[in-house]
Amino acid sequence: MLITPNANCLIGANVVSQYEQTLKRELENDIPQAFVKAYSAQKQFFDLTNNARVMYRPFDDEDKLRSYNLTMWVGVEASEIRPGAFHQLKTRLRNTAATTFLRDPATGEPVMEYDARGVGIPQVEHDWRRGIAESNPDSGWIRTDLLLPAGEIHQHGTLSEKYDRSEVEIDPSISCHIASTDVNRYLPKNFIEENARNKPKWWVARYLYGSFTYAEGLVYPSAVQYIVPTTEIPREWPRMIAFDYGLHDDAVFLFGALDMMKGILYIYREVRTNDMNIDGLAALYFENSRDIPSGGLLGQPIADPKSISKRDYNKDSLGDLFLQKGISFKPGYVSLDARIYRLNTYLEAGKIRIMDCCGGLIREIKNYKFPDRTLDANKSYDKPIDKDNHAINPLEWMVMELPDDPRNILQGVYNKFGRDVNSVPENKRWLPHALEDDDPPFRNFEESAFNIAPIHTMF
Repeated sequence: MLITPNANCLIGANVVSQYEQTLKRELENDIPQAFVKAYSAQKQFFDLTNNARVMYRPFDDEDKLRSYNLTMWVGVEASEIRPGAFHQLKTRLRNTAATTFLRDPATGEPVMEYDARGVGIPQVEHDWRRGIAESNPDSGWIRTDLLLPAGEIHQHGTLSEKYDRSEVEIDPSISCHIASTDVNRYLPKNFIEENARNKPKWWVARYLYGSFTYAEGLVYPSAVQYIVPTTEIPREWPRMIAFDYGLHDDAVFLFGALDMMKGILYIYREVRTNDMNIDGLAALYFENSRDIPSGGLLGQPIADPKSISKRDYNKDSLGDLFLQKGISFKPGYVSLDARIYRLNTYLEAGKIRIMDCCGGLIREIKNYKFPDRTLDANKSYDKPIDKDNHAINPLEWMVMELPDDPRNILQGVYNKFGRDVNSVPENKRWLPHALEDDDPPFRNFEESAFNIAPIHTMF
């Protein structure tokens, strides 16, 4: 601020008390009074003699941050700030007071670059606009939007961790600095030992050593191991489609293909949209399923049971509306506990691969978590946080349609009672069904052939 005339700096947190007793208090104690031109306790700002302004505001509502034109912002306890506020603050860093222009050495005039209309745009030589987020380690947006995309990660103290990151997501404008508690040389003696005593490992790793790799609270911690490059799907692999409806939230179609030889489900396509009517969604479905060969779909497409079931018998359900467009959805499995257990079992057994073209699903599954544990309740919550799971739910519904080992899926011959004739001992195949009128016993299986109905099934 002292070297930036006309700077415009914003300091905030989710609640006022988080910056009032920390950064605000320390900052106002440090700045020499002679440098301060004006101070307003009512409007919460002060001006320096170089016309730089420092403002204090809560960051609890991203809509209130839209009008700022900033050279710098600082977020205190940033993990408690909503990700929408963080992304809004990034768009506010547009004040050129924190830049200097490239100048021609001979004339001293700014070097210009001209657009197609001939408008001259001065070229920037130095740029020190900054956004600073101060936070404890967190498995939410601090991890996904700051740590993992960071062009540089600096680790200080005893902490030394490696992070599984995608090169295509690296943002060179972000640097991340992680400091474990032992970096502070001025703490009381035995401070770390005293605070670590009788604490669970997840708490010590996260709050004393700054660990981001500790998978505490993630619903599907092993999923990132099974992200693979996008490849072409063999035509003969059976396909699956699942759909999570959303209007203001995302509506997601997820496409899977089953490698019957290896028993692996590949998620090869994700189609995501919002604010689209039934006509548009039906068109998306047919457009993206056009490459599935006739008879190649393994059962009906699956959808959210809450969306397609009929709640008011005087009105059409969402399922009825899709049926009018020629799409017949079956309801997905309801029990969330069972879905989480089955999908984790599939992931840990290596029976799923997610192609890297499914960016939305990958982002969701990396962040899908249970509520954070606290020392007051040192146990995992049973239900994940119900948000940003619009592609995860379809994946769960797909897996619930499959047996424990996908290689056990058969397209065989079953009798009219749904019994696999290949699994019934030959000397028992003539026995009638318990609820049917007694039929005379047949001498052999061939004589009861009229009881055989070939159908396609999933098990």
